[in-house]
Amino acid sequence: MNAYILIGGRSRRMGVSKTELFLERVIAAATLVFDEVIAVQRFGGASARIRTIFEEPHEHEAPVFGLARALGDARDRAFVLAVDYPMITAEVLRYVRDRAGVPVWDERPQPLCAVWEVRELPRIEERIARGQLDLRGLLDREMIPESELRARFVGEPLRNINTTEEWEAVRSSNG
Repeated sequence: MNAYILIGGRSRRMGVSKTELFLERVIAAATLVFDEVIAVQRFGGASARIRTIFEEPHEHEAPVFGLARALGDARDRAFVLAVDYPMITAEVLRYVRDRAGVPVWDERPQPLCAVWEVRELPRIEERIARGQLDLRGLLDREMIPESELRARFVGEPLRNINTTEEWEAVRSSNG
């Protein structure tokens, strides 16, 4: 199974590029677990140092476009991972991959750190065509409970980082 790292976000709340800050960390963890690690960039964005595929041109900002592009490239299953998880570890990725569910962290499902099936692509494309760009409507799958994950893994490996304050807090709490 390949991992697809979504790198096309604008990083507005962060103030600096999350791709520049976090991509190498995410690649390092993912390469220990997956056959190939591939970047998914928005149309017109810069390529990463790994194989990079590009979303179709669109005017919206939503990760569903990166998800659709990843599934269009995958054979049957794909692990889709946002670049916003700088504390992710190979152990967590392996566990989530093997469970094939959606992890819950901070009481919220984390669909951008989960296994997706290529057979879901037509449904995703239909939702995009209707303007339904959120991922919540696609979460009719098994959830991996936060209590299970926190009992297994220390620190904040599934913390999605969106601001410099969050990044500093996670870094300082993880030593």
